[in-house]
Amino acid sequence: MTNIRETMLNLKMPRAPLFWIALLLLLPLALELTYSDFVREGEYNSRIGWSFILATLAYLLQKRRFIALILLPFAIGGSLDIGYAVSFGGVFTTATLEAVAYTDSSEVSEFVAAYSSMTLTSWLLLHWSIFFLGLRFMRPAEGTGSKTRRITMVLGFILIAVVAYRTTVMGRFHDTIPGVLGTVPSYLRGSVSLQEEFERRQTMLRETDIKAALKDTQPQTHIFIVGESASRNHMGIYGYQRNTTPFLSSIKDELVVFDNVISSHAQTQASLRAALTAASADQGGQYRDALSVIDVANLAGYETWWISNQQPLRATIASIAHQADHPYYISNDFNGVEVNRYDIFMLNRITEALANPAPYKAIFIHMMGSHAQYKNRYPDDFMVFKDAEVNAYTENPSQSVIDVINEYDNSILFSDFFLQQLFSLVKEKQSGALATITYFSDHGEEVYRQANLKGHSPDNLTANMFEIPFVFWSSDSLRTASYRAHQHSPFMLDSFYHYASEVMAIDSASTNPEAALISDQYQPPAVRMVYKTRYDTQLRNSQ
Repeated sequence: MTNIRETMLNLKMPRAPLFWIALLLLLPLALELTYSDFVREGEYNSRIGWSFILATLAYLLQKRRFIALILLPFAIGGSLDIGYAVSFGGVFTTATLEAVAYTDSSEVSEFVAAYSSMTLTSWLLLHWSIFFLGLRFMRPAEGTGSKTRRITMVLGFILIAVVAYRTTVMGRFHDTIPGVLGTVPSYLRGSVSLQEEFERRQTMLRETDIKAALKDTQPQTHIFIVGESASRNHMGIYGYQRNTTPFLSSIKDELVVFDNVISSHAQTQASLRAALTAASADQGGQYRDALSVIDVANLAGYETWWISNQQPLRATIASIAHQADHPYYISNDFNGVEVNRYDIFMLNRITEALANPAPYKAIFIHMMGSHAQYKNRYPDDFMVFKDAEVNAYTENPSQSVIDVINEYDNSILFSDFFLQQLFSLVKEKQSGALATITYFSDHGEEVYRQANLKGHSPDNLTANMFEIPFVFWSSDSLRTASYRAHQHSPFMLDSFYHYASEVMAIDSASTNPEAALISDQYQPPAVRMVYKTRYDTQLRNSQ
């Protein structure tokens, strides 16, 4: 034993705390990158930043047992991050923890048995070896005046201040604290926020004196599909150069294709809390006390569903969704992993909803659509667009820009396939009854079309972030024909509540026919403002 110890000492193992701590924190990141298709940029930043913070604390504490105490949570958290990456090919999110919350002890045992492997065991052994070797060989008391120590501690103190601000003032734990250690408080905070909004909405519903009734009492089913990050400027049915919507284009004569609809915000939460409630985009926090489209459907006698492929903890949206008679988040069935969790996996729940005998059904479907890493939104069979014939902001786009545009277009193509499957289900299950389908997106996406930019943000606005698809279909061809009178009318998504109420033929004091796109009394907005910018005069896409 003595010989082994002497041999290791003779190897001149590194003694700087930063070396061992960075190794401990970056091994889980390396495995997340190896086994997962998508790792957020914040995960990189937080692991690098915490390496300096923990090294600074090690210099200050110096005692090995105290250093062990501050590193232990990161060692345990790193083990969970490694286990999840190797076993499920994912990174912890709040949806992951939501799925764990719905898992009982017997299922946990089954998971452990099913996903234990020599590969996972080997990586965990390496991880814990780094932890114990670091405690054995790091010497924070040495080199008190060294340049490395001074730089490490200066950066460490700065980053401690940044972490304190982001967690206490901004409430941002996710991407501030690495891995599962940051996800847990984000999940708990989101749960508390959701519960508060849920209780507030329940109180509002109990105390409201607003009534709602059906103007049309024939059996009917209305489906509202909320897409994600879909720009109509990348859809063949709207004139895009590629045939990214072969199904929708093939039934164009059956549809009303509204071509002058924009979202009110470039982010999901802000857009949908205005769209799904009677509050408009310029009414700030009033959406918390405003009836939602699900609330008014319930009051009118509809059986309601919210079927989602999104994460469940977007507080306002989730509080609205939980008012539905049947809220479902399929992320709970997939342990929260977003990779390979395709929208078509919602079809089973949709089939169940369509089969329900309720005479009045309102089904809300929230897609993943073209969210974030576009290549994760569709299976390999839909990797159709691969060439360099792309419409970009520059005549000579780089290969990486071409790849991203292709991936985005493929995600739009897969969304079209999902819609094809859904339309088939509706036509099969709702034969003889009135049925309508409305498909729109929460916001658009800039994909190197107008700017050297991918994504959606209020900081660098482009028209593509707001110009969304808005498509209507009905089994009643007369209704479809009458709605076509409005297909070119200006409309903003924060009035969706009134549109949906009109589609469902709901008569209520909370609805305004003048704000409902399809109403005979519809009055287009005089000005469409997005983030204090006039869309029609300052932003509109002229392409």
